[in-house]
Amino acid sequence: PDKCGGTNKVHFILKHKNPKSGEYVEHHLKFPPSVPYDKLSHVYTAILKPDNEVRILVDGEEKKKANLLSGEDFEPALIPAKTIPDPEDKKPEDWDERAKIPDPNAVKPEDWDEDAPMEIEDEEAEKPEGWLDDEPEEVDDPEATKPEDWDD
Repeated sequence: PDKCGGTNKVHFILKHKNPKSGEYVEHHLKFPPSVPYDKLSHVYTAILKPDNEVRILVDGEEKKKANLLSGEDFEPALIPAKTIPDPEDKKPEDWDERAKIPDPNAVKPEDWDEDAPMEIEDEEAEKPEGWLDDEPEEVDDPEATKPEDWDD
């Protein structure tokens, strides 16, 4: 791992040789930990484990845990996706981008009533016993304390 001055992050980059193409590719940790914000020297450590786990430590304290084989942790992923986008794939010329498209053949049923209410009240519904109508919706937390730096 290495401190990057521009982004103030602990970068971890794995250079890996593709076994098929022979090309070397740099795989970057996607969400690296931040660097301590002080003027002191720090020790950056990377621990690579046999189960492909990577741990990044700053001054001996773990700041990030990742998996070498996870596409969620490294960019680009060490193991390529099983499917890739087709560069030749294109939308048809007559593609309609609208989220909802009206159906020209749709018709309302014959017994449709435009004046009917949107909701029908349940005449058999009863309020449960012990329902607390007059209780406030929120109550103060008796254990909460106001921060010292708050202005009243």
